[in-house]
Amino acid sequence: MSGGAPSRTRVGFGLAAAAALMIAIVFLVLGDGSDASADGWRGPVLEYGHALTWLLLAAGLAVAAVRQRWGRASSALCGAAGIGYLIFLTALFTA
Repeated sequence: MSGGAPSRTRVGFGLAAAAALMIAIVFLVLGDGSDASADGWRGPVLEYGHALTWLLLAAGLAVAAVRQRWGRASSALCGAAGIGYLIFLTALFTA
């Protein structure tokens, strides 16, 4: 694509990436309300897991925006975000 206005695909993925990045920053700065005082592996997962999930989503969407299509890299990053979120939920709901 040369010159001209960016495609709707690029704009859509770019806006979604920006929104996911803002959510990640909020979770990093303000927290997400989960009890991060847990010990062992649960502590760091509860402290940073939710923000990391959103950062991975932002990265996957940013790759899709740059490439103007959904590809393997976007799928891998967003898939890793999903796995990270499952780990976060496991840490959140186990005692």
